[in-house]
Amino acid sequence: MKTVLAIDDHPIVLEGLKSVLSERKYKVEKADSAQAAMEICKARPDIDLVVCDLSLKEGTDGLDLIKAMRESGFIKPTIVYTMHEELWNIASLLKADVEGIVLKGDDVSELVFAIDRVAQGKTYRSAAFDERRTEALNTDGILSSIDIEVLRRLSKGEHNRDISAAMCLSEKSIEYHRSNILKKLCAKTMAEATRRAIRLGIITVMCIMIATPA
Repeated sequence: MKTVLAIDDHPIVLEGLKSVLSERKYKVEKADSAQAAMEICKARPDIDLVVCDLSLKEGTDGLDLIKAMRESGFIKPTIVYTMHEELWNIASLLKADVEGIVLKGDDVSELVFAIDRVAQGKTYRSAAFDERRTEALNTDGILSSIDIEVLRRLSKGEHNRDISAAMCLSEKSIEYHRSNILKKLCAKTMAEATRRAIRLGIITVMCIMIATPA
């Protein structure tokens, strides 16, 4: 029976993982913080595999924790299991030295499949992650702060003239940024650009819905 160290700061997630994995004949050790994870690493060298969230208590980055564990000599196959699908997080995961990546939006069976694969010495990236990865790679750079503000206002239905006045820019400049947004997000329409920007975490639905104070 292989032993999995599950690291997540949500008790419900940890209990859910323990329940599901126990049915698959895995033994599960739980850690709800970086400190708890490091203590288990020192005490349990028999752990076979790690499942770690990307964001933990007190702002701890999961990738930093994985790096710290490995530097301490605890080098085990690792799967990142996260709900964070923003552009910058996808970019970080693309560079991460981990054996598996699964998004929490996936069905839990996807995570179980990933654990089975990684336990066999293989690597695994979920289909949902690959979709985000493709989208991130097809995005020609991250929007500037002005691009983002223009996109936010356009998404709310504001016209170039109104945006120009509000941002103290010429209408020609607004049109330039509009073109830049479409190019960087590889979109043909502003509606498509908005959807892609939301999926990439560049803007949020909330920032579109909230009207700018007069």
